[in-house]
Order: sequence, then structure tokens, then C-alpha cells
Amino acid sequence: MATGYRSGARIAAASSLALLAADAGARPAAPGQPPAPAPASPAPIWQDLTALGITCLVHTPRGVDTGALHDRLCSAVTRQAAKGAPVPVETAALGGAALAPGRVTLLVQATVAPVHGADVIALTLRPFRNATGSGQFFAAAPRIVAADDAAGLDRAVAALLAETLPWQAVRAARGRPLPGAPPQS
Repeated sequence: MATGYRSGARIAAASSLALLAADAGARPAAPGQPPAPAPASPAPIWQDLTALGITCLVHTPRGVDTGALHDRLCSAVTRQAAKGAPVPVETAALGGAALAPGRVTLLVQATVAPVHGADVIALTLRPFRNATGSGQFFAAAPRIVAADDAAGLDRAVAALLAETLPWQAVRAARGRPLPGAPPQS
């Protein structure tokens, strides 16, 4: 029985080596580096993208805010999302243009709440596309920042976008560009 086991182990080892050799031949690695993963297509939500919309909603203890915080948040998301974008980026109200074919709309939600006597902002960002089969089941993890920390808000927005937008993730060295996207510098 031990002989059979050793024989089976040899077959498994030889098969593994053959598969590794075939894989290494397909994607040569730089000396001392592990092989690069095979390039993958962007998620269906990002395929055939023609525009990116930004829709913001800010909740406060007093209700929906359409003032300074709303404007600051939408401006920060729009400005940062446009960096390296292969398509036009603009703010859009929910409905109408946000539902246009080929368009992905980033639904940005901020909730302002007091914590230990100071206001904090809980931020979420989720891409939405009005097309069958383009769903994205997971989104970037929420971020929490002090309401009076403008630089912290910008960092939180940048982190959310780096986890959401393929062209932002490329700059974060863990994503892939969209087909036809301009080269990254």
C-alpha cells in the first residue's frame, strides 16, 4: 500500500510540475518575481462604459442636506473620479441621465451623526448601472471621518474611489485598466 501511495504522490507531483511549467511558459516572470496574474476583463458593470455620473445624498439629524456639505462632497467625488477617467464624469440627479444606457452612476451617501459631542460623516459609495447582468454585489467599505476634517474627507473619497473605479485602482497598483483607456503615467 505504501508503494501505491508513493506512486500516486509521484504522479501528482509530476502533474503539478507539468502544470507549473506550462503556466510559467504562458506568462514569463521577471527574475526573482512571482508570475503575474492573467489579465482579466473588467467587471460587467464597467464594460462598454460611455459616461460616469455622480449622485450624492447627505443625511443629517435635521434631514436631507443639499447645502455646503453636499456640494463639497459631490465636488470632491467628481474631481477625484475624473482623474484618469476614460469617459466624461459629471454630477447627475437620481433618475433621468443617471439611468442612461452605457452610464455607471456612483451613488454617494453620507450620513452625519454626532459621536461624543462632535459630528462625524459615514461615507459609502456604490456603483449602479441600469442594465441587466451588470450588478456589482460588493462595494468599497464605508469610511468615517470627522465632519470638520476637509483633508480627511478627501482621503476617504480617494480611498473609496480606488476600491471602486478600475482606472483609480490601476494607480493603486492593484487594478486593471478599462479597454481603450488612456495609458497611466
